[in-house]
Amino acid sequence: RIVALALPRSAETVVAQLAVTKAGGAFLPVDPDYPQQRRELMLRDAGAWLVLDDPAAVWDADGPDTAPTDADRTAPLTVGHPAYVIYTSGSTGTPKGVTVTHRGLAAFAVSAAERYEAGPGDRVLQFASPSFDASVLELCVSLLSGATLLTGEEGPLVGDRLAEVLAERRVSHTLIPPAALATVDPGTADALPHLRTLIVGAEACPAHLVERWAPGRRMINSYGPTEATVVATWTGPLTPAAGAPPIGRPAGATRVHVLDAALRPVPPGVTGDLYVSGPGLARGYLHRPGLTASRFVADPFGAPGERMYRTGDLVRWSADGRLEYLGRVDQQVKVRGFRIELGEVEEALRGCAGVAEAAATVRDADGHRRLAGYVV
Repeated sequence: RIVALALPRSAETVVAQLAVTKAGGAFLPVDPDYPQQRRELMLRDAGAWLVLDDPAAVWDADGPDTAPTDADRTAPLTVGHPAYVIYTSGSTGTPKGVTVTHRGLAAFAVSAAERYEAGPGDRVLQFASPSFDASVLELCVSLLSGATLLTGEEGPLVGDRLAEVLAERRVSHTLIPPAALATVDPGTADALPHLRTLIVGAEACPAHLVERWAPGRRMINSYGPTEATVVATWTGPLTPAAGAPPIGRPAGATRVHVLDAALRPVPPGVTGDLYVSGPGLARGYLHRPGLTASRFVADPFGAPGERMYRTGDLVRWSADGRLEYLGRVDQQVKVRGFRIELGEVEEALRGCAGVAEAAATVRDADGHRRLAGYVV
């Protein structure tokens, strides 16, 4: 059963996520700031069994003091059951729900705890909206490692506000998209002695941010589509002289393949399509068997029945065995860390009164990427 959590960044959200997971359900985060139409679409498409939208209700439930077992659940819980559902932008105008299993979540949690080196006494900032799988990274890196998860910061965390939160709450570990990191005053990087591990992800990280933020701490570049359970590859610690970081090597139990149009591996230095496989692979798209079959294809390099996900990203192997990101094969773009299908934007524009046809693109002016729409 899917339980929708229409809650803001808060301790209540974390408690609700853990409660649903322990009960054997799958939690569906729904940002309460989303437009009502989008929230309703997600709830209807997912077939949510329950919607929790009152933070006070999280603390009202009485229960046992011990963790539930299969005897307490409606059915035995297996590693193949869904743990959570995250909605991403859809090229046809309709968002699609990615179903991640307990197997994928566990595989990521183990590798993340080792890679990001958080433990008792560390303080991890809840930066991401619960509607993004980066929030799952924050959950795993903190609570499953014995660290503290710092919640409750409202509003966009950028600029001076982000710098204040990092300093006042003595944040030791955090994931910040490069677009948000770029808004912080350059001098702040040297004034945060507690910040030991800085994770960047969700979009390409430029070299000047590495030069500014890498000295004196572990800076790690992490890449991964929602369909591969948060992180598929990573690289780091980054060094200032290395320039813009590659997306690195496979994370944890993940396997990656760089293939040509005939699904044959390409040699180092040659551009190919990136495919991801392994225990972290999502089950597929909720209630979308056709779309799932087109993107989660048979893995010719794995055991019988195993699949690999066609990411749509173009990459190449470097001489030292790391992946370099080169772009997309479709209309998917990243703007300030948001994964956007231009087709969804165009569909919304066509739905406006008086619009016969529409096109959307991304314009880059002075390093600031923004969406632009054109209508007839």
